[in-house]
Amino acid sequence: MKLNQFLLLLCLPLCLFSCQKKTAKKNLPKETSSVLPPSTGNLSELVVVISDELWQGEVGAILKSVFQENIPATPQQEAFFDVYAIAPKEFSSIFKTHKNVLRVSIGNTASLERKGQEWSKNQLYISATGRTPEQLKNLLHSEAGPIRASFLNKNRKRRLEKLKPAAEKKIQQQLDEVYGINITIPKGYQVAAAEDHFFWLRRDHPKVNIISNLWIYSEDYSNSQQFDKQHLIYLRDSLGRAHVKGTRDQSYMATEMIYDPDHKVIKEDPYTIETRGLWTMVNDFLGGPYVAYAFLDEENQKIIYAEGFLYCPGERKRSHILELEALLSSIKLSPSLHNPAKNK
Repeated sequence: MKLNQFLLLLCLPLCLFSCQKKTAKKNLPKETSSVLPPSTGNLSELVVVISDELWQGEVGAILKSVFQENIPATPQQEAFFDVYAIAPKEFSSIFKTHKNVLRVSIGNTASLERKGQEWSKNQLYISATGRTPEQLKNLLHSEAGPIRASFLNKNRKRRLEKLKPAAEKKIQQQLDEVYGINITIPKGYQVAAAEDHFFWLRRDHPKVNIISNLWIYSEDYSNSQQFDKQHLIYLRDSLGRAHVKGTRDQSYMATEMIYDPDHKVIKEDPYTIETRGLWTMVNDFLGGPYVAYAFLDEENQKIIYAEGFLYCPGERKRSHILELEALLSSIKLSPSLHNPAKNK
């Protein structure tokens, strides 16, 4: 994105903050005047401080391929980040308070540093340095993926921090009692179905035609094949056929196999599989993305399947699907004391 456009987006809120800060300083004790300002920018924006030469060369190509890669399993192409390349001489205070900052440079020593709150609160700043462009390129070949993961993980935490204060406590308690899990359920979610081993939550935004959904399902664990891709697809299809009906006759939810769902292990304790793909309505025209975690409750010999799926036609889906992913990432098995199934 062009620098001038980005500056226009940032200048007004920053100027307002600056005025407020100057007024506040007059009334605050001296020691509080050094408190860091709040971070600025959207969660999915990344400021990359880099020379024009590096940005236009192989180093820039690596960064673009990683940070502007499209989020998998979304109907329309949407990148993980909106990237703003800023030359070092233009990296002024306007940009330094941004939530996500990556500096890529040539220096005397090769290094990779991660810092929180370098210039603003709740900020993540990462610096990658090489002694030569070739060394820097090799560093980014191996580390650009983990660097992206660091920014994505930080954004998940930021989303959860924002949602937790107004969470639906009663629903969270119900899920703890029935399934033995702790999960953040944001304000606005309502129970659409509650049956043995199955719980469906949905949040509707009728003015913008967006529906966010969460499923929680449990079944007895018998063997590792239950974590195979085909079994998990079969599982979600059985849930969709039983619970999600369309307006037309013989219409129900199914996995859209035109996109082969992603399937990978993301955690060993508890053992957790992530799947993501697209869903569709058989005999209808609805569809959208989904992301799901299947994890093993080893003590109770149960599999917990948790899925977030989105109906969001005509709208950008990035922030909504990443919020669902953040909610799933918040799931933790409750201690035995709070899980009735573990006390039988």
